Amino acid sequence: MKKTILFCTLCSLLLAACSTVDYTSKRKLKGIDYSAYENPSAFMGDNYYGELPAPSILGEGTLDETQQPVDASADFTSEEIAASYGRYTDVTVVAAAKRVKLGASANSKNMALFQKALDEAYKQALRTYRPAGFTYSIASVGAVNPLSDIEVSCILGEQAANEVGQDTCNLFFNTLVSQYNTLLKEAQANAPL
Repeated sequence: MKKTILFCTLCSLLLAACSTVDYTSKRKLKGIDYSAYENPSAFMGDNYYGELPAPSILGEGTLDETQQPVDASADFTSEEIAASYGRYTDVTVVAAAKRVKLGASANSKNMALFQKALDEAYKQALRTYRPAGFTYSIASVGAVNPLSDIEVSCILGEQAANEVGQDTCNLFFNTLVSQYNTLLKEAQANAPL
Protein backbone atom coordinates (compact mmCIF):
# COMPACT_ATOMS: atom_id res chain seq x y z
CA MET A 1 0.00 0.00 0.00
CA LYS A 2 2.77 2.43 0.96
CA LYS A 3 4.72 1.51 -2.17
CA THR A 4 1.69 2.21 -4.37
CA ILE A 5 1.09 5.63 -2.79
CA LEU A 6 4.77 6.47 -3.04
CA PHE A 7 4.89 5.34 -6.68
CA CYS A 8 1.79 7.40 -7.59
CA THR A 9 3.16 10.47 -5.85
CA LEU A 10 6.48 10.11 -7.63
CA CYS A 11 4.79 9.69 -11.01
CA SER A 12 2.56 12.72 -10.48
CA LEU A 13 5.59 14.83 -9.50
CA LEU A 14 7.44 13.60 -12.56
CA LEU A 15 4.52 14.46 -14.84
CA ALA A 16 4.13 17.87 -13.25
CA ALA A 17 7.83 18.64 -13.73
CA CYS A 18 7.80 17.53 -17.36
CA SER A 19 4.67 19.39 -18.40
CA THR A 20 5.06 22.45 -20.59
CA VAL A 21 2.47 25.01 -19.78
CA ASP A 22 2.65 28.40 -21.43
CA TYR A 23 1.08 30.80 -18.96
CA THR A 24 1.72 33.85 -21.11
CA SER A 25 -0.74 32.68 -23.74
CA LYS A 26 -3.64 32.70 -21.28
CA ARG A 27 -3.20 36.13 -19.80
CA LYS A 28 -2.74 39.48 -21.46
CA LEU A 29 0.25 41.48 -20.34
CA LYS A 30 0.09 45.20 -20.35
CA GLY A 31 2.97 46.10 -22.64
CA ILE A 32 5.13 49.13 -22.94
CA ASP A 33 4.12 51.66 -25.56
CA TYR A 34 7.22 52.17 -27.70
CA SER A 35 5.61 54.70 -30.00
CA ALA A 36 7.04 57.59 -27.96
CA TYR A 37 10.56 56.30 -28.64
CA GLU A 38 10.20 56.45 -32.40
CA ASN A 39 10.61 60.24 -32.32
CA PRO A 40 13.51 61.01 -29.95
CA SER A 41 13.10 64.75 -30.31
CA ALA A 42 9.82 64.43 -28.43
CA PHE A 43 11.64 63.73 -25.17
CA MET A 44 15.20 64.92 -25.89
CA GLY A 45 14.50 68.31 -27.37
CA ASP A 46 14.47 69.61 -30.90
CA ASN A 47 18.22 70.19 -31.21
CA TYR A 48 19.22 66.65 -30.31
CA TYR A 49 19.44 65.46 -33.90
CA GLY A 50 19.88 68.90 -35.42
CA GLU A 51 22.88 69.88 -37.49
CA LEU A 52 26.02 70.58 -35.57
CA PRO A 53 27.92 73.72 -36.49
CA ALA A 54 31.19 73.19 -38.32
CA PRO A 55 34.11 73.20 -35.88
CA SER A 56 36.21 76.29 -36.30
CA ILE A 57 38.65 78.27 -34.23
CA LEU A 58 39.28 80.95 -36.82
CA GLY A 59 36.27 83.17 -36.36
CA GLU A 60 35.74 82.75 -32.62
CA GLY A 61 37.13 85.11 -30.03
CA THR A 62 40.04 87.49 -30.25
CA LEU A 63 43.70 87.21 -29.47
CA ASP A 64 44.47 87.98 -25.85
CA GLU A 65 46.84 90.94 -25.71
CA THR A 66 48.81 89.47 -22.79
CA GLN A 67 49.47 86.21 -24.59
CA GLN A 68 52.88 86.06 -26.28
CA PRO A 69 53.11 84.64 -29.81
CA VAL A 70 54.97 81.38 -30.17
CA ASP A 71 58.47 81.74 -31.54
CA ALA A 72 59.42 79.38 -34.37
CA SER A 73 62.66 78.55 -32.61
CA ALA A 74 60.92 77.52 -29.40
CA ASP A 75 62.05 74.24 -27.92
CA PHE A 76 59.26 71.71 -28.18
CA THR A 77 59.59 68.13 -27.03
CA SER A 78 57.13 65.47 -27.85
CA GLU A 79 57.15 61.76 -27.73
CA GLU A 80 56.27 59.79 -30.80
CA ILE A 81 53.89 56.94 -30.24
CA ALA A 82 55.96 54.58 -32.39
CA ALA A 83 59.09 55.35 -30.37
CA SER A 84 57.35 54.91 -27.05
CA TYR A 85 55.92 51.51 -27.94
CA GLY A 86 59.23 49.83 -27.26
CA ARG A 87 59.46 51.32 -23.79
CA TYR A 88 55.86 51.27 -22.61
CA THR A 89 54.30 48.10 -23.89
CA ASP A 90 51.02 46.70 -22.80
CA VAL A 91 52.58 43.26 -22.34
CA THR A 92 53.77 42.62 -18.80
CA VAL A 93 55.24 39.51 -17.31
CA VAL A 94 55.85 38.27 -13.79
CA ALA A 95 59.63 38.32 -13.73
CA ALA A 96 59.96 36.81 -10.25
CA ALA A 97 57.91 35.93 -7.21
CA LYS A 98 58.96 35.50 -3.59
CA ARG A 99 57.14 34.28 -0.51
CA VAL A 100 57.84 36.40 2.54
CA LYS A 101 57.09 34.89 5.95
CA LEU A 102 55.81 37.47 8.42
CA GLY A 103 55.35 34.94 11.19
CA ALA A 104 52.50 32.86 12.56
CA SER A 105 51.23 35.67 14.77
CA ALA A 106 51.28 38.39 12.09
CA ASN A 107 48.58 41.03 12.43
CA SER A 108 47.55 44.32 10.85
CA LYS A 109 50.49 46.15 12.45
CA ASN A 110 52.91 43.74 10.78
CA MET A 111 51.08 44.26 7.50
CA ALA A 112 51.38 48.05 7.85
CA LEU A 113 55.13 47.71 8.38
CA PHE A 114 55.31 45.35 5.42
CA GLN A 115 53.47 47.87 3.24
CA LYS A 116 55.93 50.61 4.20
CA ALA A 117 58.84 48.31 3.39
CA LEU A 118 57.17 47.38 0.10
CA ASP A 119 56.79 51.03 -0.88
CA GLU A 120 60.44 51.77 -0.06
CA ALA A 121 61.67 48.72 -1.98
CA TYR A 122 59.58 49.68 -4.97
CA LYS A 123 60.91 53.24 -4.97
CA GLN A 124 64.50 52.02 -4.61
CA ALA A 125 64.26 49.55 -7.51
CA LEU A 126 62.45 52.10 -9.66
CA ARG A 127 65.07 54.80 -9.01
CA THR A 128 67.98 52.46 -9.66
CA TYR A 129 66.95 50.68 -12.87
CA ARG A 130 63.91 52.63 -14.19
CA PRO A 131 62.36 49.54 -15.81
CA ALA A 132 59.32 50.03 -18.04
CA GLY A 133 56.07 48.66 -16.69
CA PHE A 134 57.51 47.91 -13.25
CA THR A 135 54.94 47.15 -10.59
CA TYR A 136 54.24 44.49 -8.03
CA SER A 137 51.37 42.47 -6.68
CA ILE A 138 50.88 40.88 -3.29
CA ALA A 139 48.72 37.99 -2.21
CA SER A 140 48.22 36.53 1.24
CA VAL A 141 48.92 32.81 1.07
CA GLY A 142 49.11 31.82 4.73
CA ALA A 143 47.21 28.64 5.55
CA VAL A 144 45.90 29.38 9.04
CA ASN A 145 46.72 33.06 9.38
CA PRO A 146 46.44 34.72 5.96
CA LEU A 147 48.97 37.38 6.95
CA SER A 148 51.64 34.87 7.99
CA ASP A 149 52.86 34.34 4.42
CA ILE A 150 52.73 36.99 1.71
CA GLU A 151 53.61 36.22 -1.90
CA VAL A 152 55.09 39.22 -3.70
CA SER A 153 55.34 39.21 -7.49
CA CYS A 154 57.73 41.47 -9.37
CA ILE A 155 56.02 42.50 -12.61
CA LEU A 156 57.80 44.19 -15.51
CA GLY A 157 57.21 45.08 -19.11
CA GLU A 158 58.36 42.29 -21.42
CA GLN A 159 61.33 44.18 -22.86
CA ALA A 160 62.43 45.51 -19.45
CA ALA A 161 62.17 42.01 -18.01
CA ASN A 162 64.61 40.77 -20.64
CA GLU A 163 67.01 43.67 -20.11
CA VAL A 164 67.08 44.40 -16.35
CA GLY A 165 64.44 42.09 -14.89
CA GLN A 166 66.64 39.90 -12.73
CA ASP A 167 68.62 42.81 -11.30
CA THR A 168 65.48 44.86 -10.63
CA CYS A 169 63.65 42.02 -8.88
CA ASN A 170 66.70 41.03 -6.83
CA LEU A 171 67.12 44.60 -5.60
CA PHE A 172 63.37 44.87 -4.97
CA PHE A 173 63.20 41.68 -2.88
CA ASN A 174 66.46 42.30 -0.98
CA THR A 175 65.42 45.84 -0.10
CA LEU A 176 61.95 44.62 0.88
CA VAL A 177 63.28 42.05 3.36
CA SER A 178 65.93 44.34 4.85
CA GLN A 179 63.49 47.28 5.17
CA TYR A 180 60.86 45.07 6.81
CA ASN A 181 63.36 43.68 9.31
CA THR A 182 64.60 47.20 10.11
CA LEU A 183 61.07 48.55 10.58
CA LEU A 184 60.10 45.54 12.70
CA LYS A 185 63.12 46.02 15.01
CA GLU A 186 62.31 49.73 15.37
CA ALA A 187 58.67 48.98 16.17
CA GLN A 188 59.65 46.37 18.76
CA ALA A 189 62.15 48.75 20.35
CA ASN A 190 59.56 51.54 20.56
CA ALA A 191 56.77 49.27 21.84
CA PRO A 192 55.72 49.85 25.45
CA LEU A 193 56.50 47.04 27.89
